[in-house]
Amino acid sequence: MIMAIGVSMAEPRKSLSGRPDILLMIQDGLPDSIESDIRAHLNEPGLNLGVIRHPGGPYAGVELYLPTALALFVAAGFFNGVLQEAGKDAYAAFKGAAIELWRNASGLTVTAVGTSEKVSPTERYSLAYSITGEMVPGLNFKFVIQTEIDAETAEAGIGAFVDLIRDLLNDRLAEPDISALLTYKPVSGTVLVTFDAASRKIIPVNGFERPA
Repeated sequence: MIMAIGVSMAEPRKSLSGRPDILLMIQDGLPDSIESDIRAHLNEPGLNLGVIRHPGGPYAGVELYLPTALALFVAAGFFNGVLQEAGKDAYAAFKGAAIELWRNASGLTVTAVGTSEKVSPTERYSLAYSITGEMVPGLNFKFVIQTEIDAETAEAGIGAFVDLIRDLLNDRLAEPDISALLTYKPVSGTVLVTFDAASRKIIPVNGFERPA
C-alpha cells in the first residue's frame, strides 16, 4: 500500500498523533478524479488528509470486514480535537466529502473474490463504499450501505452515521442505545452498522449472516 499525505491550499492541521485526521482509501485502477473530488471538500478547512491506494484483493476474511473499493476512515481526534479548532465548517466539509465519495461509489460494480463459504451469492451491502469511525485505538464502527437504496436514504444514512460517531465520542448517547449497537461482537475491533430506512436510525449488522 502507498500512502500520500495530502497537501492543502490552507495550512493543514497537525494531528497530535501524527496520523491523518481523515484517510481516503481508493482501489487501484479507479480514476484520480475521485481523490480530487474529496480534496475539493476538505482542502478549505485545512484538514489533514491521507490517501491509500489498495490492490482490491483477493483477501482472506469475511467480506463486510474487508476493505471496500472506496472508503473513508476518520480518526477519533477529528471529533475530539479538530472540531474544537476548525468548528462547524470542518464537520460540514467531512459530511460533504463522505456523501461525494458515495456518489462516486454508487456507479461502481464490485464483485467479491473468495471461497463460496465466505462470499455471499447476493450482495445485500455495497462492496464499493464504507466509512469507518474510530472510537479508541483498536475499536472502530464501520458503516456499510445497502445495495438496494435510493440516493436520499443513502445520504441521510451517511449523515446519521457521522452524527453517531460524534455523539459517541462526546458521551451523548444513552447506555441502552450504545448496548443496542453492540448487539454483535466486534470482529478484529470492528463493529458493523448500517442505516435503517424505516426507523431512520443506525442499527447493528451481523457480518456473518448470509442472505436467504
